[in-house]
Amino acid sequence: MTSWPATWPPAAHDLADAVLRLTEATARDAEDVEPAIAALVVLPVRVEDVVAGMLRLLLEAAFADGVDSDDVSALVRQVVHRSPSLDPTDVVAVVLGTLGVHPEPERRESDNQDPDDVPVALTVERMAPEVALRVGSAVAVVLAERVGTPLAPVISAVLSDVAAAESVEWA
Repeated sequence: MTSWPATWPPAAHDLADAVLRLTEATARDAEDVEPAIAALVVLPVRVEDVVAGMLRLLLEAAFADGVDSDDVSALVRQVVHRSPSLDPTDVVAVVLGTLGVHPEPERRESDNQDPDDVPVALTVERMAPEVALRVGSAVAVVLAERVGTPLAPVISAVLSDVAAAESVEWA
């Protein structure tokens, strides 16, 4: 695989290898995507956060002058064209969620109450990790191709930032 920073503990190397395997499977071999996702969701960290970090870096590189609705729409179309099995709504949620402008779907705490009677609190349901990883990796592949960068350095930058910012103990 790729040579990651020697200062990283083995768990960080394993995480980086697993994320890289997912993105490579997404780019080249759809049959390997599900096993790559299965390997990631059992890790003791929120891998979706690593993928989201990758997307932030790639979006900044791809749209250095800022992202507008036409950019998002074109990106969603490109991702769905490349990966037609993805739900376009999920792609929109991942892209806009990465930009911080779109919360995940809101659900009423109780569907039994009449909305006119009582103000009902809304909760935000997180997207299932498997879906977030599948969609996030597809978006990452499209953005990396657009920017013309391999994903290994992006993964390395994100994990280095996470470790530095949060003093993550990789165990």
